Amino acid sequence: MDLLVHNWIPVRPMAGGTPTTISLQTLLCSDEQWILCLPRDDMELSALQLLVCLTQVIWTPQDDQTLHLRIKQPLTSDDFVQGISAWSDTFQLDHPDMPFMQFKGVSANDVTSMDKLLAGLTGATNCTFINEPGQGDALCGGCTAIALFNKANNAPSFGGGFKSGLRGGAPVTTLLQAINSRYADLRTTIWLNVLTQPYLQQLLSEDLQAKQLPVWQEPIQAGATIPATHIGLLRGLFWQPNHIELCPPVGVGQCSGCGQQATQRYTGFLKEKFNFSVEGVWPHPHSPRVLQVKQGVVEEKFLAFTTSAPSWTQISRLLVSREADTKEGHRPAAVVDQSRSVFSKARMQLIVGGYRNNQASILERRHDVMVVNQGWQTHPEVINEVVGIGLGYKTALRKALYIFAEGIKENDIKGAGIAVHEKGEREYYRQSDLLIPNLLASIDFTQADECLEQLKKSLNNLCINLFEQVTAPYCHHSKLVKALAVARRSLHKQLAALRQPQGE
Repeated sequence: MDLLVHNWIPVRPMAGGTPTTISLQTLLCSDEQWILCLPRDDMELSALQLLVCLTQVIWTPQDDQTLHLRIKQPLTSDDFVQGISAWSDTFQLDHPDMPFMQFKGVSANDVTSMDKLLAGLTGATNCTFINEPGQGDALCGGCTAIALFNKANNAPSFGGGFKSGLRGGAPVTTLLQAINSRYADLRTTIWLNVLTQPYLQQLLSEDLQAKQLPVWQEPIQAGATIPATHIGLLRGLFWQPNHIELCPPVGVGQCSGCGQQATQRYTGFLKEKFNFSVEGVWPHPHSPRVLQVKQGVVEEKFLAFTTSAPSWTQISRLLVSREADTKEGHRPAAVVDQSRSVFSKARMQLIVGGYRNNQASILERRHDVMVVNQGWQTHPEVINEVVGIGLGYKTALRKALYIFAEGIKENDIKGAGIAVHEKGEREYYRQSDLLIPNLLASIDFTQADECLEQLKKSLNNLCINLFEQVTAPYCHHSKLVKALAVARRSLHKQLAALRQPQGE
């Protein structure tokens, strides 16, 4: 199966209809509107990212004008055929010598089942997810390619002795999607996340390493130390840190992933441990990066979900660029940064996805779609203030509830001894996750003061209500009356400080 030629993309018509699989040419050269159709949101995001990467390396727009044209008009058949002509067999999943995202000649004693490629489907933490039974039993070529790509680039490694991707074990991926239904289809979404030639040259220090081969055609040498600056666009986007080889496929049947009939399906693969190292950070265009100064040196890493806090708490890191000084710096994903100028007046949907993990174990799958109103491109200070307000009220509530939970020993005030502050924080995040994303979707960034004041009032009331709600079961305990009074006074003092305009 060749990703550039055959039907493998799992979709359904945007207007509604029967799911099917289509070819890349049908997707990019047709006016028909499609959306991805897979049973898991992380696999849909990975499929979108894979399609973006294919389009990026083959049809990189030469400038902003060309990109706008690609968004508005499908590729012609001639453009498509000319584009793929230089990539014969490069993206063939079952190539006899250099199969897509694989290493030929893996030595392994046991066959690993395909469900190990689907993040969070098996393992000690899989009970935290809702998975259809048998989802990884036998995957068609398209679902197999998507799973290989996702495991190599987005998910934690197989465990000890296996490497994670260039962005680390569980990076946050951010991609853009239009809000207007006319432009929210799959073809348009792909082009919204493709970088132009000048932006790519700026991102990769003007050296795209265009003649590099992908890792399955020019394998990484065992024990090698690879400078990140030596990794070109193609090699970086389709990085494969693992030695994986698919076992021969079985015959015709239904794919356990997308549900489509397939002429051949994959039920297992071989894997072996393989060691190398990468020096530095490769600037992957689909992930925000965090900058920290340690001992006078700026260290850079990709953003990851490390807590269960909602995505709005990260929105500054996702949208706003800030240089590292005494505090943390951050850089949005390149596709988001490019949109700031190329689509400078657009209202956008930000697709945010990733995993929260503990080493090789996946604790949580994250997938959010956040709408940001037009004006975010030129008013980063408003985005920072929204996040600051939201986190400030959370901290006020948590501190007050912590006093009630732990008491104040030096004042001989006995606490409840129950972690009500944890419960309060969880409930704050749950309810604020309705308020703050709605604000970001509707706020007038040029006249934000009134909206920000209303946000403060809403969060102020939320904190008071949650404090009373969380402490209510304990308020009749005579030994806790003093702790409750001190905690309530602390809350109102902090809330009063938060209501004051900055600078007063």
